[in-house]
Parts: sequence; structure tokens; C-alpha cells
Amino acid sequence: MRLRSPLLLVAAGLVLAGPFAVGYRLSQGGRATGPVAIRSAVDEVRSALALRYYRPVPTSVLRLASIDEMLSALGDPYTAYLGPSDYRLLRQETASRYSGIGASVLPSPGGLVVVSLRPGPAQRAGIRPGDTIVRIGSTPTARLGMAGAFARILGPPGTHVRLELVRAGQRLDLDVRRATVQAPVVEAKLLSYAGRRWGLLRLSAFRVGAAVVLRRQLRLLEREGASGIVLDLRENPGGLVDQAIAVSSLFLDHGVVVTLAGAHSPRKVYRAFPGVATNLPLAVLVDKNTASSAEIVAAALRDHQRATLVGQRTFGKAVVQSVDPLDNGAALELTVARYFTPAGDDISNVGVSPQVAAVDDPATPQDEALAAALRVLARPTS
Repeated sequence: MRLRSPLLLVAAGLVLAGPFAVGYRLSQGGRATGPVAIRSAVDEVRSALALRYYRPVPTSVLRLASIDEMLSALGDPYTAYLGPSDYRLLRQETASRYSGIGASVLPSPGGLVVVSLRPGPAQRAGIRPGDTIVRIGSTPTARLGMAGAFARILGPPGTHVRLELVRAGQRLDLDVRRATVQAPVVEAKLLSYAGRRWGLLRLSAFRVGAAVVLRRQLRLLEREGASGIVLDLRENPGGLVDQAIAVSSLFLDHGVVVTLAGAHSPRKVYRAFPGVATNLPLAVLVDKNTASSAEIVAAALRDHQRATLVGQRTFGKAVVQSVDPLDNGAALELTVARYFTPAGDDISNVGVSPQVAAVDDPATPQDEALAAALRVLARPTS
């Protein structure tokens, strides 16, 4: 009996050359009883688009002769073909310690915009948040999906990747030497403000185990006397939907977290499960680079009136991908569903609106958005 394991990217942004938000699921087929014709990769992709893509695909697109033509016609930055070597890299590089450049990106009209940096090669090479990556090696990023770009930037420590960037209208060519990068999922601090202590938890991505680590840090902060919690989801590009549900469930004891629906699958409602970690007052920091799974959590906590959102309108990525292996050793990154908030909103290209607007000014030593979140927590309740 043959097992095929699609790599599931659920509501994921992209952490370039870092632990991409991945998970696995198994689909089981029956044993062949006679000779079976092996389908070409083109036929496999055509079948997946016809049967699993999140919206109907026109017949004119399905009749196109090549994979590149079909995927280009979709106009979907999250659906892409991964060659065998790219797919192997994508499957291997999923830990919190990895070899790459240490930059998180999200799609933009011009390419892939850098939203945050970890200490590491990208930072040392002079890459800055706000830069747009327009070419990786000799390949324009417009021809790559998110996972394809991710796989091309990964590589062994000491090897090099050439990137072409656009910054303030100027083009830059950088040669970046890959290295081992640390990417902690959760960072915790205890802050003093208005005569009380407050817990600050920064969640960098929704990777496997994120909710477990977050629960542990919540308990530590509460034991240390925190009067409330700031959950910082700024520059968080997303990750696994099961981690978004698990993180939401640390603060919600009931209710809908998110609903998924696609053209070829029934609507599925995901609810908070028992196991609330804290009832402390909660503020959630978001910005224009808070995306996908991070938006699921922000919307769920806002819609259930569990938290006050502080910051900027979020990115607006409300679709779900899977990465399905193909018979030739390659894989297809495929958008399979759209998601909706507990209030029933489709946030695609709209994002989640904060209740308190605030923006950090990088030119000042103070984090103005964090200060606004602390003010929200410290204000008297009626």
C-alpha cells in the first residue's frame, strides 16, 4: 500500500531560509491490481487544479500544455511547482535552527518584500526591512511561488545565494553567504508600566509546537506577577492553522476560531478547545506584516472580545496552501481553501482592523505601539 504525504502549508506566509510553516498529512490509496499508466507531471497538476484548487479553474487554463502556463494563468503567488531538489530542501528545513539567510518575506506586486530579519547573513549583507527581492540567482521572483522562493534561498552553510533587490527605486545586487540561523518561536519579557508588571510575548511564526511554548511562557509570566499580557504578532508571516487554533485556545474557552471553505471541499468550522492558559487582560499587537495564521488569531480574539487589537491593519492573506508530492519527485504548492473569521469576514486583501491605531517609529528609542498596548492594559475598567 502506497502512502503519499502532502506537505501542508496552512495559511502560511514565508520565512525565507527559515523554518517554513509546515505539517504533514497522509492520504492512502489502494494497491494496484494490474499495470497502471504513470501520469505525467502535467497531468497530475492539471488534475489537482481541477479537483482541489480553492476556486473553479477555467477549462481554457486546464487545456494549456505546460505546468508553467497553467500556473501563470492562475495569477496566484501561492500556487507553484517545486522541482525535486527544491522540494527536498523544503521538507528538510523546518526546525528552529536552520541554514539560510534569516529574512521573512511576504508577496508584493513587485516581488517579495522583506518584513523582518533575524540576526544573521541577510542582516550582515545589508538587507533591510522594506527591501523587495525581485530576483533569486537568475530567476525573477515573479516566476516563483512562495515555497519555490523559499527553497531556492535555502542551502548548506558557507554557500552563497545572489539576490537582486529594489530599495527606494534603486536596484541592488547582493551576494549573501548562508549560515546557521537561530529562530526562536517565542520571546518573553516582564515589563514595568504604571506601577505594575506586564508580560510581553512575541510570537514570530506559527510553527509546530508554538502553542506549547507559548503556554509555558504564559504560566511563567503569571507566576512572576504579570497583571496582563501583550501578545506581539507584528511581522509574523503566519504558519500552521492547527497552531493558530491552539494559540487562540490558550485565551478562549469556547467559540469559533476560523472557518475554512474551498470550491471542492465543504465548509469546516474550527472551534477553541478546552485548556485556557490565562484569564489575564490581553492586548494584541499587529501591523501591516501580520499575516495568515497570525491574522486568524488576531481576528478570533477580537471577534470574541477577548483582546484589544493595537497597531495597524494587517496584511490580508486569507488562503490556505498544501504542498503535494508528485510522482516525479517534485511537488505542487496549491491553494486549497479560503478562511473566514468568527464574525464571517473574508479578510483577503483587506486585513484585520485594530481597535487602537498605533505605529512604532523606528527613529525613536521608544516602541510607540507597545506603549499604546500597555496603556490599554493599564487603563481603569468600569
